[in-house]
Amino acid sequence: MQVYIADFGKKKDDIGLVAEVDGKIVGAVWVRIMNDYGHLNDTTPSFAISLYKEYRGFGIGTAMMKKMLCVLKERGYTQSSLAVQKANVAVEMYKKVGFQIVEEKGEEYLMLCNL
Repeated sequence: MQVYIADFGKKKDDIGLVAEVDGKIVGAVWVRIMNDYGHLNDTTPSFAISLYKEYRGFGIGTAMMKKMLCVLKERGYTQSSLAVQKANVAVEMYKKVGFQIVEEKGEEYLMLCNL
């Protein structure tokens, strides 16, 4: 897990956003170029997202993903990637925001979004 958070913010490719409801942070999405399961190459940021369970299903995760994709495009990136368990219900949300499955790795999908 340290690959996702260690020294976050010290590299130019580290970008994070949070979702807030009634003054409480309920979720976050962040990207960085890292050698994680979603690693595609050294110019493609990998996504990580987390949302408290009780706030899922309201479009918050989708909104965070869409906003981050806009930020990446504004900063000149041409694509982003992520890895997700095949059984994860979020696979459909990732497809909805523009990610496509490019590879199957055991129990996971490697997904790519062209910006």
